[in-house]
Amino acid sequence: MRTLNAPRRLEVAAGVVVAGAAVGALSGVLVASAMMTTRLGHVTPDFAGELIRLGSQTGAAAGVLIGAPVTFTLLRRAPLSHIATDVFLAATYGGLLGFASSFVFAQPRPTVALMFVGSCAGVVAAAARLWSRFRHVTAEPIA
Repeated sequence: MRTLNAPRRLEVAAGVVVAGAAVGALSGVLVASAMMTTRLGHVTPDFAGELIRLGSQTGAAAGVLIGAPVTFTLLRRAPLSHIATDVFLAATYGGLLGFASSFVFAQPRPTVALMFVGSCAGVVAAAARLWSRFRHVTAEPIA
């Protein structure tokens, strides 16, 4: 089996980090948008901008800090397209479930902490599913 040379390793690592940031930011924006819909009567452009910015920054940071290590350790054999789509959907659904549960547990307003925990739980569930699905796949040599 061939090993990757150093420039190719850097390209793959940079691609995974950028993809993790992009997927996390998009998921964060969607969850923040859901939070914004509960305040339709009180949304100002400043509030909407800050909420979208908070969601994208938090999601991008989590995507880099969680996504890259999980991809390079647990999901080495899974295709990157599967990782990006499954983790994006799981993080978004988890964040939305955390948002919905915050109405029950965090009255009078939703909390960001429950949304973040829900997203992290979704990522863990997606990673476990992908790991169990692709753990026995043999890697093809990279040219």
